[in-house]
Amino acid sequence: MKTDICYVISHGFAARMLLQTGLIRQLAQGGKRVAIITPDPEDENLALFREAENVEIYGNDEKIGLWGDDYLFKRKYFLEDIRKNPALWEKHIYEIFYSPSIHPWRRVRAFYYYAIHKLIPYFPSIRERFIRNEHRYLKSRRTSELLTRIDPELVVATYPVNFLEAKILYAARAAGIRTLLHLLSWDNITSKGKFPMMADHYIAWGNIMRDEFLEHYDIPPERIHICGVPHFDQHVAVREQPDYDHLLRDLGLDPGKPYLFFAMSSPRFAPREIDIIEGLSERIEKGAFGEELQLIVRPHPQNVQGFMADPTWIGRLQALASDRIAVDFPRLNKSRLRWSMQQQDMDRLSNLLAGCRVCLNSGSTVSIDALMLNKPVILTSFDAGFRVNYWRSARRLVDYTHLRKFVALGGARVVRSTAELDEAITGYLQDPDHDLAIRRHALTEECFTDDGQSTQRVLRVVRAILNKNYQTA
Repeated sequence: MKTDICYVISHGFAARMLLQTGLIRQLAQGGKRVAIITPDPEDENLALFREAENVEIYGNDEKIGLWGDDYLFKRKYFLEDIRKNPALWEKHIYEIFYSPSIHPWRRVRAFYYYAIHKLIPYFPSIRERFIRNEHRYLKSRRTSELLTRIDPELVVATYPVNFLEAKILYAARAAGIRTLLHLLSWDNITSKGKFPMMADHYIAWGNIMRDEFLEHYDIPPERIHICGVPHFDQHVAVREQPDYDHLLRDLGLDPGKPYLFFAMSSPRFAPREIDIIEGLSERIEKGAFGEELQLIVRPHPQNVQGFMADPTWIGRLQALASDRIAVDFPRLNKSRLRWSMQQQDMDRLSNLLAGCRVCLNSGSTVSIDALMLNKPVILTSFDAGFRVNYWRSARRLVDYTHLRKFVALGGARVVRSTAELDEAITGYLQDPDHDLAIRRHALTEECFTDDGQSTQRVLRVVRAILNKNYQTA
């Protein structure tokens, strides 16, 4: 029997968006036959779907290899003006000066491809030839055979820069199967480089993502559907009825006292963030913000899992624990999906954000999570007094396109020193609703609305595309 929809889930954050929101479950319960292609069919988030009616799970652990890795690496040199994109230029700088790789080719390839990149303005046929031959990397007999076996009406990808997802989109186009792109994060268009494959339809979080699609790709506007963010629907329910007292008690904190919430980034992006946190913890303990303020520090999954983790941070964080300072480690699944979060973790994160006075981070998506819960956001764009090269420093993050737009809208306050940080914290503790209207506008531009109905809007779009009723979508 023909499958209605085939979802590709290659990343833990996509699993959160598609599985933990009930999106796929509601499609299946509504009679749609759903297939899921994933590198890890044993991921815990898929447990409830293994015996579910109308859902089939297929494993496809497409090995990237040196050939595929090199293809994904060099694309930015052939297709982008990397000097004008801080996120892509940082990747180039990192590869030259800071990459831990000892592989001979990986040590020199950035120099080689940058030399080619510099020639392209004079010899544009270099780029044209690369585009013409790109299919050689994406064509996969194994993937095509799997897609033929599933036989879907619609293929949905969420992370098109992933090698597996790009190959499936390529196979779908070759087979004449309609495709939909539903991005899992706000920075994908401006920070990941040109997508290897495009789609027939696109779901955008809000106006900003819609405008970025139009700016960077030749997409008919009617094929872009603004829906909001399904996994942020959780925040609306929590905002209306928060339940965090028991979480604070479990962390050893007092539910009756105010607290800050610091969401960390990877050391790759903010190498001195741990020093900022240690200094802030010391000042809180000494009563710099009063005798009651507490602090919860939440490491990013990048801090504890994967190639960007730094295990030396874990001990330093654990040493901070006191009756006023707590560390809340993310609940991760054992999975081949990067940063696959347990079902309970989103609810926990949402409630801890709902109870905080201020959310601090160096440039994470948690900024938008916090705005969904009407919490002010402070971005720590400094290095705790240490001299750090700009291209390694947290200072560079606010210059990335997605964060620059967010800050320009007033979604977060940027601080560039300890003194500015303390001043901003004190100000928001005294007036939590300061600039609330501006923050609400930023949220609307990023996420369309916060009515808790984003999942339902996505469902309507998917059903309309299946029915070829694009006006309804």
